[in-house]
Amino acid sequence: MAIICIVLGLWGIWDYVVAIPRAATESSRARLLVDVVQPAMVTELGSSERDGAIVTLNSIIEGDAGHDPRWISSVTLLRNALSSGGRELQIEARALLESELNAYGHVTPPSKFDRPMQWLFIVCLPFGFYYLWRYTKMKNKASLYYLDDDGRLTTPEGTWQAGDITDIDMERWIAKKGNARTTWTAKVIVNDGSQVLLDDYIYEDMHLIIGAIANRFYPEQWTPLARRVRTENVEEDELLDTHKTTEEG
Repeated sequence: MAIICIVLGLWGIWDYVVAIPRAATESSRARLLVDVVQPAMVTELGSSERDGAIVTLNSIIEGDAGHDPRWISSVTLLRNALSSGGRELQIEARALLESELNAYGHVTPPSKFDRPMQWLFIVCLPFGFYYLWRYTKMKNKASLYYLDDDGRLTTPEGTWQAGDITDIDMERWIAKKGNARTTWTAKVIVNDGSQVLLDDYIYEDMHLIIGAIANRFYPEQWTPLARRVRTENVEEDELLDTHKTTEEG
């Protein structure tokens, strides 16, 4: 979740700050070339179309802030070609016009919904950092769960020696009925009567601690891997078959 939210947030910022403004600029240039410059180029020198195009191009040149010298150079050449009749200049201008149309003619102008839509992605960014913080916090907490070889249990709630642990409640562990979420949990009971929750759903490999303690108290029921002892199920099946045979007899 952290990765997804951060990626979406950065993507939204990129589109909002870079991609959408660039698309707006390039589509605006495409409209200028198609609607103004291209029609004027096919008219006679001194036509109203050329005069109008020259005025428009002059305003672009005068308002330039120096952000894109290449584009201004192209606009200047097109302006010069519209205002003069030199053959070589006309050929150069037509080639430039075709090149610029290839560069900008395919750009789709942004819709009025594009920028507001990016905010849906941008607001994911703080959630990404929140999830990352939560993950780091939970990972640090997970490192506090430890069961020594001598049976001493360490958790964020405290530390208990093997003799302080009196039982383990495995009622909900891999239970077939009830809340499915709790079937990944077990409760260690310590000598003061309090219970310490061990949650394998959240913390990886918690079942190893649960299995070790359960096998210590109930070796005939639980393996060190927190699995039910298979012989118990075999014996139950044999008793069930014997009972069924007796009823049939």
